[in-house]
Amino acid sequence: MLSEIVVPDLATNTPLWLGLVAVYVNAVVGALRGYTDRSRHWDIVGVSVFALLMGLGGGFIRDLLIGNLPAESLREPWYVTTVIGGIVTIVLVHRWVERVRPVIDFLEALALGLFAIIGVAYAQQAGLPFINTVLIGTLSAVGGGMLVSILQAQTSQVLVSSTPLALLAVLGSLVYASVAQWRSDIASFAGVAVVVIAQYLVDHFDVKTRPAGGRPPEV
Repeated sequence: MLSEIVVPDLATNTPLWLGLVAVYVNAVVGALRGYTDRSRHWDIVGVSVFALLMGLGGGFIRDLLIGNLPAESLREPWYVTTVIGGIVTIVLVHRWVERVRPVIDFLEALALGLFAIIGVAYAQQAGLPFINTVLIGTLSAVGGGMLVSILQAQTSQVLVSSTPLALLAVLGSLVYASVAQWRSDIASFAGVAVVVIAQYLVDHFDVKTRPAGGRPPEV
């Protein structure tokens, strides 16, 4: 009976609206990083670049690594237009965004999982080995944030003791890559769901990755 269940494959046939939601959320988060960075006075150009890299940077990295050029998000106007919408949103209402932070956190986890499974699916279609598809999925999910950190002259959050975003991306990529060998449609839901659930647990229990050398020395 399970084989008769029709489930949309979110990774290889992502609904346009869902892809745009993921890009929009990441663009909003990227723009917020410009507004909340008090170490420098970023202007609208800086905020816009952060939004663009957060919204589309992971996809750029994915397509570059698998030779899928021009990048998918540049072949039609909707993705760049969505990034612009995210920028406009933050310019207008950035002072009130924290009031809906739980919603943004949920959508950010959804976007993380979605970018991860799509990255794996594209890598599989390119004929890459299993472990390399997981790598591509992970980079797709966290690559945009890493690019923004470089421009901010900061160490990326995924490289230091913090919320384990990269590990969540690895988890989602592994689940999708594993289950997709059986059923890719179910794999897409499983990959996204495990990231969203794990992100909730991480936030609820305030889980942080441990420093590689153990506890930092007391000052």
